[in-house]
Amino acid sequence: MSVSGGEMRFALASGDEVVARRGAVIALCGENGSGLDAVVAAVTAGVRAHAGAGAVGVSGAAAAGGLVGTASGGDAGLVGAGPGNPSTYALIDRRRGLAPTLDVAENIYLGMERKSRLGPFSLGIDWKRTRADAAADLLAVGSQVSVTEVARALSEIDRLLVELARAVARNAELVLLDEPTADLTDAESERLFAVLRDFADRGVAVLVLTQKPRQAMGYADEIVVVRDGEVAGRHESASWNGSAAAAASVHDRVLDELVDRPPRRIYPVRASVPDPSRELLRIAGWTARDPIDRTSLLVDDASLVVAAGEVVGIAGLQRSNAEAFLLSVYGRSAGTDAAGTVLIEGSPVDTSTVEKAIASGLFYAGTDTPRYRVRFVGGVAMPVSASRLSTLAAAGLVDRNSDLRPSEGWGSKVLGAVRSVSREGDAGARIRGLVKEFAASERLVLMLGEPTAGATDAERTEFYAGLEGITAAGKGVVIVSTDLDELLGVCDRVVTMAQGRVTGTVPRGTPPAAVAALIAPL
Repeated sequence: MSVSGGEMRFALASGDEVVARRGAVIALCGENGSGLDAVVAAVTAGVRAHAGAGAVGVSGAAAAGGLVGTASGGDAGLVGAGPGNPSTYALIDRRRGLAPTLDVAENIYLGMERKSRLGPFSLGIDWKRTRADAAADLLAVGSQVSVTEVARALSEIDRLLVELARAVARNAELVLLDEPTADLTDAESERLFAVLRDFADRGVAVLVLTQKPRQAMGYADEIVVVRDGEVAGRHESASWNGSAAAAASVHDRVLDELVDRPPRRIYPVRASVPDPSRELLRIAGWTARDPIDRTSLLVDDASLVVAAGEVVGIAGLQRSNAEAFLLSVYGRSAGTDAAGTVLIEGSPVDTSTVEKAIASGLFYAGTDTPRYRVRFVGGVAMPVSASRLSTLAAAGLVDRNSDLRPSEGWGSKVLGAVRSVSREGDAGARIRGLVKEFAASERLVLMLGEPTAGATDAERTEFYAGLEGITAAGKGVVIVSTDLDELLGVCDRVVTMAQGRVTGTVPRGTPPAAVAALIAPL
């Protein structure tokens, strides 16, 4: 990290730099696997190194997902604070960083509670002062939430505002937020953007990681596009604020920069041809609710058709819920309150359990990690089924996004050891074996989630050969993957999804740039 004239520069492995500026809100846009996680690592490592080895600590709530770094703790910021030199920083990521059983004031001042003193003697925590200061910090971010409210009872927008109030309490001079509007309504998002603008107006440097470029154009001073760990483009707000035509032009350029890369590999030519007259699978009007927040839809009126001999891809960004769509059909393995119609060869079937889904002719396999985990003291996390989520969520135990970034501490070590001696440990090999044998099975449609994640070129070749065998036998395949290049190279059609809704369908060989607006419509 280098600091100069109010700018904080963070070097990426590619040699490019991400620049945070005091008084500016900068949106960092990237698609799946673009390297935004590396940006988070670069920013946190840069601030720590700039403050001095061992100087930056982490607040107690960071174990739950959020970070607030300080150099010396207490009421002060980092030693050496000054113009352009961040005294504190706040990382607010997708795994909301509040201790669920503590109240709002305790979360805001965790690790730096106000103390009562009698001369040189400490008399313990001054809760009256702590709560009064917390209330003032909340007002600074426009929140009226009670300081005695237990954190697990807060809405998503209130959780975010409490974390921002914690940044206020520590005089944070750099705030980084990771996809903060993912679970917010439009009105709540606008409320958050107003707070971020206020932070910038007070001289704070704000970075927002997002997959919503159109939304970013409504609040950011600059959009920086990150692709494959490199900076693919930079756009100042002046370039899109002049007119609707200018805004549309910049938006199109951002979408191109997000996904427009040369093909990564050469894909085999398919010998078999789909038979559209023979419909194997039809999913119509499928809806499923979020198991944690049942007022939100995980899948919204989605439909899918697979013909004999056809490979259909489903493409989307991280919050598209493409994989949840298939899992909610397959034995209600994701979401809750699922509704819609599933037909196999034209006849309605019951897929409400995995056993019934298999009996009907479907089979699902994936290399993905469990989306929901129950997190215990010490960071140990264990997978949990969708059917138990509502009860566990009410107890504040469920970490909604624990799959989006590897956990730290003993939890990851325990899970790693379990996976190494279980079937899950070699999921890629199991999928390739399944694909090879599926043509001779009694099932009709194979559904796959991220089947080539981490695969070598030789393993991919083996996988593609297996797909050819399945389609030659007149069966169908559905592939959900974040590898857009591969989907467009091996699938007959690619269905695009965004926020649980189907947004379009494109044929094999469509340029990635033509798909960008369908997977990133916001």
